[in-house]
Amino acid sequence: MNTATLPPILPQKSIRKASIWDILWSIFWITMLIFLGLKIFVFQQVTVVGESMFPNYYTGELLLVNKLDRNIQRGQVVAVYEDPRVAKNADYWTPFQNRIYLKRIIGLPGESIEMMGSKVIIYSDDSPQGKILSEDYIDQTIKDKEDATRYHYKKTRIAANTFFVLGDNRTNSTDSRIKGAFPDYSIFGQESMRFWPSARIGVFDRPKYEYKGIDEITKSQLTEANSLQTVGKYESIIN
Repeated sequence: MNTATLPPILPQKSIRKASIWDILWSIFWITMLIFLGLKIFVFQQVTVVGESMFPNYYTGELLLVNKLDRNIQRGQVVAVYEDPRVAKNADYWTPFQNRIYLKRIIGLPGESIEMMGSKVIIYSDDSPQGKILSEDYIDQTIKDKEDATRYHYKKTRIAANTFFVLGDNRTNSTDSRIKGAFPDYSIFGQESMRFWPSARIGVFDRPKYEYKGIDEITKSQLTEANSLQTVGKYESIIN
């Protein structure tokens, strides 16, 4: 006689409905993981030290820079390694162990740049005769000091894959006038926002530039400066 046995009846497990605290706890951990990922791979906090970006940035201000965005344009404020050689083999810990400058992108690869007093002149394929860059973010007192010294930076070609950076406080900044153009790989990140102090919180807004032709007075000054073959230099502090 064939017989069959039925499988034992197992006790049913009750399914507990997630409470609001379970949901909030899950959201918390997911948020923390996203934040940690952004902190490690995308954003980095930078503290402003020194006066080279005065009056637009002050010591103690905290910025977030985007380490992944490589769409580098004129006017963008960037964090760059002081020593480009260090940047070639940089890892996550490198920024904490090496000095970083906060500067503004002024000259782009393939352009030529010249300075006369407070005026920055950009030469490009579109403007081979040169055009003066309008910089409304530079303090007028700083412009007056530069004009008084008749500072001249000789016309210089910016190599491919390099950027000419300047501090907004031109009379007190170590930048490309002294160290030359910075290679693209030495740019640690681009400013995304300022989050401290609270009164100055805001997303970075890249300036919209206007260009004008070189006036006769500036042309005369350039002719005289180039005939003397002199390049002005400022005493500056590292920032």
